[in-house]
Amino acid sequence: MKWVLPLHRHGLRPEERSHVQAASRFDFDAFKRACESQDIEAWTAFYAKDAEWIAYRHDAPPRAPSRVAGARQIGEFLRRVRATKVRLSIRDEVLGPTRAAFCVTCTLPSGDRVIENVIIHHRDGKIARQVDVEAWD
Repeated sequence: MKWVLPLHRHGLRPEERSHVQAASRFDFDAFKRACESQDIEAWTAFYAKDAEWIAYRHDAPPRAPSRVAGARQIGEFLRRVRATKVRLSIRDEVLGPTRAAFCVTCTLPSGDRVIENVIIHHRDGKIARQVDVEAWD
């Protein structure tokens, strides 16, 4: 299920809406396809050069989260993810003009799962910041 937030809920005047819509075009469906298929080139292309990816998990608590900075380093991280043979599935997305939230289910080869709740901040069609909170089997 996909939820899309109407722009009027963000307090934008009608004349501002078209500017925000044009400036915030993020192709979530293409991002989802790239992620789920683990097409590294297509997936990495969604990240701004100066993007930041922050993850909170059992081995990276709030006082010391995992951080990956820059599209190149994010691409290297995604290659390591693909090498683990994990299966990824995105669902429950909520899309806004500058942010999106969704759930990623990662199924490991062992059958164990990791559930990630993700918020991305995007600008000019690229992810500027991604924050994940993970729960592991």
